[in-house]
Amino acid sequence: MPLTARLNKQIKKALKKNGFRKIPTHHNRYRYYTLAGIKSPVKTHISHGSKDYGDDLLSKMADQLKLTKKELLRFIDGEMSQQEYEEY
Repeated sequence: MPLTARLNKQIKKALKKNGFRKIPTHHNRYRYYTLAGIKSPVKTHISHGSKDYGDDLLSKMADQLKLTKKELLRFIDGEMSQQEYEEY
């Protein structure tokens, strides 16, 4: 089975498009804000060193975002709207 990978910048773009905002620290942390603008407890971290995310990091991120890995790939690839994400 081929490895799944996504570029770091592709992940950041998907997070911003779907309601995540960068937490103002020197770390690449993002917190989710609902469509109504309410701060959610859901948050994730983007690694400084990795240019792309392989299976292990994608699985960890999927857990943080309360998604399956398959759903996360749809999220990153732009196939999931923010409204659809909130439904999960």
